[in-house]
Amino acid sequence: MADIWLVRHGEAAAGFGEDIDPGLSPLGHEQAQAAERLLTPVVPASSNLLSSPKQRALETGAPLARLRHQQLVTDPRFIELPSPGALGERHAWIQSVLKSTWSELPSTVSAWQSRIFNALAECQGPTVIFTHFLVINSVQSKITGDDAVVQCLPDNGSVHHLRIIGNEWHWVSRGRMLESLVN
Repeated sequence: MADIWLVRHGEAAAGFGEDIDPGLSPLGHEQAQAAERLLTPVVPASSNLLSSPKQRALETGAPLARLRHQQLVTDPRFIELPSPGALGERHAWIQSVLKSTWSELPSTVSAWQSRIFNALAECQGPTVIFTHFLVINSVQSKITGDDAVVQCLPDNGSVHHLRIIGNEWHWVSRGRMLESLVN
């Protein structure tokens, strides 16, 4: 059995089409502190702390790592969905992806999901992972069997408790959700 807390990064300082790897905005830093306050009483002190290599995820995990005097380990398997490198292409591309089903997307996407699912299945003991919107949606898709890319709308800084027992995955609790899809 593994208890895993998936934390969506706080609000980024720049939009998806403006910067490939922005840090957190002032609100994002507040959301990171709020996530730390939510996690501290429920996550065992011996938990593993993992993060996507993206700056906004690392900055979201920093308050918990600092409080616990633990290293935040970067794991590239929890990175956001790989996107076109050109900033000008990113906004239209993500809008198209969000309206799709997972099976309509290129095989590179299913390989990305497989890496995420394998990494989660490998977690030994309690683990906190600071990650992204579509990583959480991929997990929701695995749990429900629904092929739509957008399964849920996890808010920035939201905390989602996943439990894996053998081949059974289920949510113990869900964090805050957005009122509408980010545009």
